[in-house]
Amino acid sequence: MTVRRFAAHARAGLVAVALLLSLSFSVRAADAEISPGNTIRIGVLQFGAVAWTLDTLTERGFDKAEEFRIEIVPMAASNAAQIALQGGAVDMITSDWLWVNRNRGDGRKLQFAPNSTALGGLYVAKESGIKTVADLKGRDIGVAGTPVDKSWLFLQAWAKKTAKLDLKKDAKPSFAAPPALNELILRNKLPAVLNFWPYGARLKAAGLTELVDMKDVLAGLGVPKPVPMVGWVFSEEWATKNRSLLDRFLKAVERTNAVMRADDASWVRLKPIMKVDSDADFVALRDAHRDGIDLQELKVDLPVMQNLYALLAAEGGEELVGKRPTLDPTTFYSALGSTP
Repeated sequence: MTVRRFAAHARAGLVAVALLLSLSFSVRAADAEISPGNTIRIGVLQFGAVAWTLDTLTERGFDKAEEFRIEIVPMAASNAAQIALQGGAVDMITSDWLWVNRNRGDGRKLQFAPNSTALGGLYVAKESGIKTVADLKGRDIGVAGTPVDKSWLFLQAWAKKTAKLDLKKDAKPSFAAPPALNELILRNKLPAVLNFWPYGARLKAAGLTELVDMKDVLAGLGVPKPVPMVGWVFSEEWATKNRSLLDRFLKAVERTNAVMRADDASWVRLKPIMKVDSDADFVALRDAHRDGIDLQELKVDLPVMQNLYALLAAEGGEELVGKRPTLDPTTFYSALGSTP
């Protein structure tokens, strides 16, 4: 990374942190008339897409319209946010429903409200010679996350079904952080990477080939339409005590998603907190996020989710699902027409 590029990243980081902190303080100052009981403390990754949503929500005044306010608590990593939620330092974070279901099996009564269907994809270098999933045999694959990351499990199941290929044995997977994987494939140190959607969007913007989108993988596994994977997570006790507040928040998020899907101008003002290196990065991230927030796709279809869970449990085993061999329907919060 050049000094100039490093400095640009540093400036973007400082701007993002400043905006997140100023959002928290300004919301509290501007909405002093809203009672403390209508405040939601949300753990937010500094450069994550959730920050874009909440910034747009408050800028449009949807919080005031629904008579609540947001207190943003910046988080350095997903596991820090999970710990903060379990410790009561925040009321809400974003995570996937697999984590919520596993926690319910361990006695921690969390719930999930859908927020995005975005997953990511498998990206290959142009000179890699990889044209189909069968070409991954004997090749190195960089995988974001852990051996039980849901996208990796989906890809394994799909490779078995379509190419009779066991990627754990027939390929050479290695696991690393998403930014590191992008650097490696861009430097031709890896022929293929399976990465999360924000990083995949940047790879597409850089000209790499998306061999397969994870939504196409799911379709090949019998899942007929995109399904919510990441969402708002909170304790069942908090949701019961704050039902009206939670429903008003989710309504405001729906209005925000409608704006973000339709209004290009709403994205221009988000550029400083998106940590983009180019206009191509910006457009790719915008379009990928929009693809994940279609309201109709965010409704929970419980039978589809149960089938998906069974597939994941078969691939990931107890390491993934813990003490929950089946999907608990009460993992999903029922509101706003998305009743399981």
